[in-house]
Amino acid sequence: MTITIPRELQEALESRAAQRHLTADDLVREALTWYLQFDESLLDELSAWQEVRDEALDLVEEPTP
Repeated sequence: MTITIPRELQEALESRAAQRHLTADDLVREALTWYLQFDESLLDELSAWQEVRDEALDLVEEPTP
């Protein structure tokens, strides 16, 4: 399987892999394995918290009139 990711994400992935002394491929494989082991209800809860985080960031970053 081949996927295309934005350059910024690729650079972050390569940097994190280097910090952990892994190849980028190994880090992606590890991350996917970790993600797929979670129960779907836990992933739903994580997604909900991420939405709350995004909404909070939007509020903080909005210019004040």
